[in-house]
Amino acid sequence: MSMRATDEILQRFALRQTAERYAVAVDRGDGALFAAQFTPDGELVAPRGVFAGRDSLSTVPAMMRGLYEKTFHAVLTQVAEIEGDEATAETYCIARHLYRDGEQRRMCYEMTIRYQDRFARLGGAWLFARRELIVDAAYRFLIEDAR
Repeated sequence: MSMRATDEILQRFALRQTAERYAVAVDRGDGALFAAQFTPDGELVAPRGVFAGRDSLSTVPAMMRGLYEKTFHAVLTQVAEIEGDEATAETYCIARHLYRDGEQRRMCYEMTIRYQDRFARLGGAWLFARRELIVDAAYRFLIEDAR
């Protein structure tokens, strides 16, 4: 394998790692880790609003914790185009949000989502410059307690 091909594989892996750290940060409620996946002026465009800059971005995991008992985000597919120190990608995910309904039944709000991602490479690290969440489908269902 050529050095060029090896470098491309490594860069694609690094882009995916950024998306996976984003997911883990939400699920762990880690605002600092979440914000660190973005450039200093990066932004997230989501149904709950636009979060711009790391201070604003760092509030997202706590907001999610306030809405749900637990979240589970799975990064499935990512197709990226890399040009120098910039990249774009479409990233597919399944997001599960666990909560109790009015009757205290355990429920799941599941979303099939895509992110339209724009990355910048800063200091050798790929970070989100802009991430837009698009919801393709969503539904709620009763789940059994896992015990």
